[in-house]
Amino acid sequence: MRPGRYLLLASAAAMALGHWAADWNRGHTFGPGYGPHARWHGTTEVVSATLDALLMLALLTRTSGAERRLATTVAALVPLLRYGPSNLTLAVAGTSPYAEGRPPIRLLGLPASLVAQDTVIGLALCGYWLERRAGQAA
Repeated sequence: MRPGRYLLLASAAAMALGHWAADWNRGHTFGPGYGPHARWHGTTEVVSATLDALLMLALLTRTSGAERRLATTVAALVPLLRYGPSNLTLAVAGTSPYAEGRPPIRLLGLPASLVAQDTVIGLALCGYWLERRAGQAA
């Protein structure tokens, strides 16, 4: 298997497992400050991210020529479509990437959640780029 494929698979795994680790706990979705509607959003986020990752995995298992190329392209776009809009929320007044009542967690001076999501996007895009390069060389 080529390195690009590994990066795409890593992106899918991070998308699936990251939400379970970051959101499915008492510090977030099940925290005492979260009401029923916030728990609803937390639950849908964890489950939908997992389903998106499973879609990526299904697309990445395509083996025939033209179908595989299209499936790989769509798989690489899934993280961008899922997480790209999160970056735009920083420009919307009154929104925050931080849980209420908890200290902000930052990496590289940015909200840790956005860094994590953008890393998933970066893995997918780098994987796609490597796959395209390998395909052109073959």
